[in-house]
Amino acid sequence: MARGVLEVVAQLLALLRQPRPPSTQQPYPRLRNFILDVMAEGRRKNTINLLFEAEVAPMRRHLAAHAERVSLTSYIARSLACAVNENRAMHAYRHGKSRLTLFEDIDLAFMVERAIGGASMPVNYIVRAAQRKPAAAIHAELQAAKQAPLGQGGPMPAIEKFFFELPRPLRRIVWFFIRRDPAMFKDLVGTVGITSMGMHAQGAALILPITPMTLTLSIGAISRRLVLEDGQPVEREFIQLNLGADHDIIDGAPLMRFSTRFKAMLEAGCALEPLTLGN
Repeated sequence: MARGVLEVVAQLLALLRQPRPPSTQQPYPRLRNFILDVMAEGRRKNTINLLFEAEVAPMRRHLAAHAERVSLTSYIARSLACAVNENRAMHAYRHGKSRLTLFEDIDLAFMVERAIGGASMPVNYIVRAAQRKPAAAIHAELQAAKQAPLGQGGPMPAIEKFFFELPRPLRRIVWFFIRRDPAMFKDLVGTVGITSMGMHAQGAALILPITPMTLTLSIGAISRRLVLEDGQPVEREFIQLNLGADHDIIDGAPLMRFSTRFKAMLEAGCALEPLTLGN
């Protein structure tokens, strides 16, 4: 027994004496605390995921006929805001143990990739009251968010940048209060999440994000496949989509019905309809 322990100790010492492999060291970006905090809050949720797809051709026809420049992501985001505006329970948040808060405005939280400290990382940008903005305005905001300096009117306002650079114990204290107050959560994070990474992939691909939101849409890649049309095989393009929902608030059947309505809105071009007082 003693001999075996000595052999193990000798092997460990030999490992410690080995020269370090070639490598370089660089500082860990402090703003990645945003990612760490979002993941930690997301793991508190009982998230269910609904994967589905939507045909791209109807969306492209609507965009081609539209006078203003609108990206496919902005079109889908505006469609989501319209669908949630019809069914605001989809972005409800628990307030204590016995109440739900349903906000009037839909604040869409986008992940915008930015270069920080020599590396790329996603930061949060919120399109406020997206149901009351045309798709072209959402597109313009997202384009500006890719260029505006952090903390200066673009992604991650100065107060948030300061917050995410604080030590973890202090951030955890603040998060304790944020997660218990839906209004504070809305101000900091938004009400509905959107992540779009399909442009970085080829073929069918989709990421299921860890998210602290009640509802999060993940936009995946566009893939081609054959479908039958009048008995003949025809190639069509489909975009991969996923709706992640907090199961403490949203059940599977309502999520299915919501996805059906959302998909119908995508195909009908509701995102490009003129705004009315009811929007």
